[in-house]
Amino acid sequence: MLPLDLVWLSCHSLNTLCVRFCSSLQDCECFGHSNRCSYIDLLSTFICVRCKHNTRGQHCELCRLGYYRNASAKLDDENICIECNCSSVGSVHDRCNEKGVCECKQGTTGPKCDKCLQGFYWHNQGCQCGTGMQAQHP
Repeated sequence: MLPLDLVWLSCHSLNTLCVRFCSSLQDCECFGHSNRCSYIDLLSTFICVRCKHNTRGQHCELCRLGYYRNASAKLDDENICIECNCSSVGSVHDRCNEKGVCECKQGTTGPKCDKCLQGFYWHNQGCQCGTGMQAQHP
């Protein structure tokens, strides 16, 4: 970030650039999850660069894949995104919905897909159909 006196100098010596640069300080809202922005000429818009706290998006307003939005946190909270923690063997993938519920493979259940449905038992590679004890993923 340029010191304030350099911004002032740039605004006075480069009038056409000044409007874009000075307005970027207001237009670039990253909710505290980034301190860098880029101006995209083609789209005439600002985007946040290198979003932190597991956020992504033009203004760092979305959660990265594998995370979901903490409904009780404000958009500028560092804990805005919570890791899904889907079971690596019981879920279809590591992403979850907006409530933190993972998509389970056949025979698997639970918000994190770490339990077997009735009639299935836990095996090294997930829930298997057949007889055996119903167990939770370790």
